[in-house]
Amino acid sequence: MEYQEKLDSITSILREGEKSTDQFSLGAEFEHIIVDKASFESINYYQEKGTETILNKMLANGYTPKYEGGYLIGLEKADGIITLEPGGQLELSIKPCKTIKEIEDIYFSFLENIIPILEEQNQLLLAIGYHPKSVVDEIPFNPKKRYSYMSQYFKERGGTLAHNMMKGTASLQVVIDYEDEKDFIKKFKVAHFISPLLALITDNAPIFEGKFYDLNSVRSTIWENTDFTRGGLVKGVMDKEFGYVDYAKYILSLPPIFIIKDKEVIDTQGKTTEELLELYPLNKDEVDHILSMAFPDVRARKYIEIRMGDSIPYPLSFSYIALVKGLFYNQEVLEYLYKLSESTDDQKLFAYRRSMVEKGLMGCFRCKNIYEILQMLIDLAKRSLSHDEKGFLKPLEELVLKRKTPAIVSKELLKGQLEDLTALQWCSLNYWFGRQRDGIEEIV
Repeated sequence: MEYQEKLDSITSILREGEKSTDQFSLGAEFEHIIVDKASFESINYYQEKGTETILNKMLANGYTPKYEGGYLIGLEKADGIITLEPGGQLELSIKPCKTIKEIEDIYFSFLENIIPILEEQNQLLLAIGYHPKSVVDEIPFNPKKRYSYMSQYFKERGGTLAHNMMKGTASLQVVIDYEDEKDFIKKFKVAHFISPLLALITDNAPIFEGKFYDLNSVRSTIWENTDFTRGGLVKGVMDKEFGYVDYAKYILSLPPIFIIKDKEVIDTQGKTTEELLELYPLNKDEVDHILSMAFPDVRARKYIEIRMGDSIPYPLSFSYIALVKGLFYNQEVLEYLYKLSESTDDQKLFAYRRSMVEKGLMGCFRCKNIYEILQMLIDLAKRSLSHDEKGFLKPLEELVLKRKTPAIVSKELLKGQLEDLTALQWCSLNYWFGRQRDGIEEIV
């Protein structure tokens, strides 16, 4: 296969994602960590009343099971898919929706299914960026063949925190659409440009491997030390107009760890995508899977995934979704942010990222402190959203006005003590289940 054909196999997928603005929708992927309510220890797949048991009990709610090698590894419904992350994190991927309210309704339907099961088993469904108690060496991998390949790959070629990424982290990802390549270029660049800001506003990892984390956004640091080629910032995205071909070249240069050919998982032994397309005649779905094996903060498939957000509890999670919608689905706001981004190259963006990690809300971003820039982003989003959807922004806006992040809230509640983590119940969906869906004033 000629190099141009290889590029075309990827760019054609990106072009298939183009939608007219009236077809734009939002997707969301909520990752959760399940813990024992008393000890906050991780609940793994294999233990009594473990993740497999939870999935089996969920079948009574009309889900279709997904098996691999005899193991129940996921559930499906028309409006969403439940999958397992490597260390037992439970992910709900919600179908594309026109409104935030529709996403909220699907999410609460999921909670109505799972929270009674967890309450019965004395467990919590945490929305938190990193596991608060169990260290990753104590957490077994789920029985997915792909995770054994990933584990070995990262052990041999990855960074020092690769297994922390796999087994300890949980995120909130938002999926947006683009109209054409020009729109793709703007959204992809702007998403990278504000990535340190989105990482900080959702920072919800107060504890790392049994100790308070003194810096900010531990997931940003973890991804920087997972795989230097496939995580963090896409190299070159801030230095030029980064379009379909540029992203295709990025994918071709990466080793995808494994591929799926005729439904079989194949270890690629470090070969790049370019080399693999020479060896295997892959169909479009198989090439699309390769796109899912890149893990940058902003990822492209037939949509753009904004991936740097920590898992945060309701209603902050829906504030964040509203923020993303307000910033990316208003043309004037997008143009404004794109113009701001043009004076920022890769090197400057990395410096902003380091400042965010080290100094938090008082870090520097374009000669202003991050706290001021976050206020500006919320104001821009408020101008963009409908009257009905502006209300979703309120909890996050109140948090920023108090110069706090979710991680700061948790540290204040814990009062310097790690012996008793019950204060972190505010991060559990059990806490919010059945409560009125507004505000977090009683917490912050």
